[in-house]
Amino acid sequence: MGSECKDHLQLHAGCGIIGVGSPQQQQQQQQAGAIAPFVAKTFHMVSDPATDAVVRWGGASNTFLVLDPAAFSDYLLPSYFKHRNFASFVRQLNTYGFRKVDTDRWEFAHESFLRGQAHLLPLIVRKKKKKSGAGGGCCRERCEAEGDEVRGTIRAVQRLREEQRGMDAELQAMDRRLRAAENRPAQMMAFLAKLADDPAVVLRAMLAKKEELKGSPPPLVEAPGKRRRIGAAEAGAPGDAELAQSMGAMPFPFSVLGQVFY
Repeated sequence: MGSECKDHLQLHAGCGIIGVGSPQQQQQQQQAGAIAPFVAKTFHMVSDPATDAVVRWGGASNTFLVLDPAAFSDYLLPSYFKHRNFASFVRQLNTYGFRKVDTDRWEFAHESFLRGQAHLLPLIVRKKKKKSGAGGGCCRERCEAEGDEVRGTIRAVQRLREEQRGMDAELQAMDRRLRAAENRPAQMMAFLAKLADDPAVVLRAMLAKKEELKGSPPPLVEAPGKRRRIGAAEAGAPGDAELAQSMGAMPFPFSVLGQVFY
């Protein structure tokens, strides 16, 4: 904006809103008692043709545009509102129900803020109860959203507890298997000690396994140095070597060794 326009705005700012004698502005001043001061000042500021380079009515006379926010803040706001905060001015517009028409420029509208229609200005009031109701609705929505979040968290905790119980059961099973593995060396030593005292214990286990596979009762096998009977009518008993030969070519069933561990 040129320096001449700035000088004109500074002069206009010094004059304030006094000294305007048009019939429209006189009518506005007569109705000022029923109009909110912010609304009256904004209407006068927008309607002043001397400030059209900074703020003016829209083409349809139902909106107003701030063309130069910097000059608006530096020269017009201090004259009318005693501050230079453009964001505060926009917040005040929102408080009185104005809406931003275009996202790409500072254009605002209100159904009762029309060019040449000052008699409608008393209809522009602060949003109070309506805003409070909207806040209550937002509060309910926020509470419902928080409730959904809490319920989701509870379900997640329940799933974690179920997974924890499954892991505990698996750890207990692993502990039992580990203890059994730790006990096997001692069981093996006990078996070897028993084998040293009675070498035929393995042979008897083999015969018992063979007879078990055949489905017949196991034969009677006595300890070394004593008589052994394979059949009820047998008079003599072969030695350990002969008994082993009677097993034929059957491989040594190492699985029978496991019987002493359980």
